Amino acid sequence: MLRASSIAVAVLVACSGRAATGPASPPRAAAVPIDAGPAVDAAPLDQDLARLVELSLAMYREVASAFTATGRDCAAATARLRELTGRYRDVAAANAKVLRDGRAKQLRAALGPHDAEFDAAAQAVVGSPTMASCAQDAGFGVAFDELVAPPP
Repeated sequence: MLRASSIAVAVLVACSGRAATGPASPPRAAAVPIDAGPAVDAAPLDQDLARLVELSLAMYREVASAFTATGRDCAAATARLRELTGRYRDVAAANAKVLRDGRAKQLRAALGPHDAEFDAAAQAVVGSPTMASCAQDAGFGVAFDELVAPPP
């Protein structure tokens, strides 16, 4: 079983308490907003719980979306997880630091207003056909763990 995924989902649940006319145009690439990141004088992510919650929720939503898009294709799901790992590496590290520093209660308070959103995202991930099909795939397991586990 996926060691870190179980821990991540447990922490998430514990901390939280759903016809054109005319010729068809060619498919367009999805627009991806470019985020310059936090302002230079912004607090570290583990000290800015509102931003940490926002980014954590975005990460879980993107995982759920990736799993919807890839279905039971473990190779495609693994590739998407690796893409997301680069984008959200700081989120896993900041969450781990908050918990390591004994601030779980503060994190739960920050997560409170978003309980329903986190629950929906967690359910979409855990209940997805991707997770059912790929949980025993070694490459998928490593990619999932790298996304949700803090870097060494």
